[in-house]
Amino acid sequence: MTFNYIYPFYLKKITYLILLFFIYIYSFSQIISYELIESWTLEDVQDIYDSNSFPENTGQINFEVDGYKILYLTPNHNGNLVLCSGAIYLPKATTCPTPVLSWQHGTAVKDSAAPSNMKSNNKRIGVIGASHGYIVTMSDFIGLGEGIGFHNYVHADTEASSIIDLIIFGKDFAYDKGVMPSEQLFLMGYSQGGHATMAAVKEIQENDSLNIQVTGSVPMAGPYSMSEAQTDMLNNAIEYPNPGYLPYVLFGYHNIYNLFSNINDVLIEPYSQYLFSMYSGEYNMTEINETLPVNPIDIFQPQYYEDFLTTENHPFKLALIDNDVYNFIPESPMRLIHCNGDDNVTYENSIIAFNYFINGGSTDVELWDGGNFDHSTCAFFAIIGAKIWIDSLSEICEPYISDISNLHKPSKQLIYTSDILGRKTNEFAHLKINIYNDGSVEKEYILD
Repeated sequence: MTFNYIYPFYLKKITYLILLFFIYIYSFSQIISYELIESWTLEDVQDIYDSNSFPENTGQINFEVDGYKILYLTPNHNGNLVLCSGAIYLPKATTCPTPVLSWQHGTAVKDSAAPSNMKSNNKRIGVIGASHGYIVTMSDFIGLGEGIGFHNYVHADTEASSIIDLIIFGKDFAYDKGVMPSEQLFLMGYSQGGHATMAAVKEIQENDSLNIQVTGSVPMAGPYSMSEAQTDMLNNAIEYPNPGYLPYVLFGYHNIYNLFSNINDVLIEPYSQYLFSMYSGEYNMTEINETLPVNPIDIFQPQYYEDFLTTENHPFKLALIDNDVYNFIPESPMRLIHCNGDDNVTYENSIIAFNYFINGGSTDVELWDGGNFDHSTCAFFAIIGAKIWIDSLSEICEPYISDISNLHKPSKQLIYTSDILGRKTNEFAHLKINIYNDGSVEKEYILD
């Protein structure tokens, strides 16, 4: 059986010929099209808070929100422009320069789960962020949503370029819609989004020609050490919660690095016959997992796996090394958030990255341990904690009020204290965050 990367994707809504047409017609602009998908009133945003039990310190509800699906061009791994989709959430009626918040989503396989479709948890992050006063950008990444081709799963270079392009294009788009972007730029992401966030921060820092700077970033629970920490986790696992992740990496990297000539040399039957087609965008990860053994190593040909373990320059191993994303020294504030009980992305990823940064001279990087929670449970509090920290650095517009005389402004009072992940606490902690009734926050460090 030869390995064909074309046939599973003929059902994509936008064909390559249409893409070429758009490139010809719209060569002056990298945004191909946009569509207003949904709008939210202040009451709608409050309903999102109430129905999801978001704590008050997640952020103030200041603005109504418009959510747009964006189609734009970004370079693929070979430098050729491809169509990529994403989402932009804009606060309405802002009166001053507005910071940009770039959210990077976790692992997705099904096209309908991409942020641009606004049917997933990504939508809540976009609405809450924009309502507080951010321009929120979310790339689907290449190959997801309405994008062309196979998704380059955890491929650092194209994660970074698809994120950065949407940030740059998104600032122009916001300006055209009457929202003035400021120079502040924040990035945060969870799981694959943590890996993508780190890749984007690295690229922005190393590429002066982009003319943007990172104000602060929060990579969360990401596989920053693909070649060591994450590989060791899979090699030593008896059971793995999402066995579909490993073939996703294999197929994504083969699409870029041409790792093998025949899939039968890599995977045993029946996986060599059907598995690739399940990553066409029609199935979700749960459906893929149900077809696999609990240990993903068991789908590999024994000889291929043995060669991977024993050959220093094995193609798959070199591809993993090429996508380690911790090998730089952050020059902007960064907070790594990870729970030590993570069962999908080992906590060792964050330890390796943090130690590399500190040993290299980073002065404003911290690693926050969210506790002994698994990958899914950790996400809720990690994301809230990231938002709270970003809020402490951001310069948010005050909402416009037509009759200021009717605005009641109570004296500033402490409402409650939370830990670094937004959880209310009255217990002793080395770092506590005080939340006040005027929306302000302050960090309190306690030294032994």
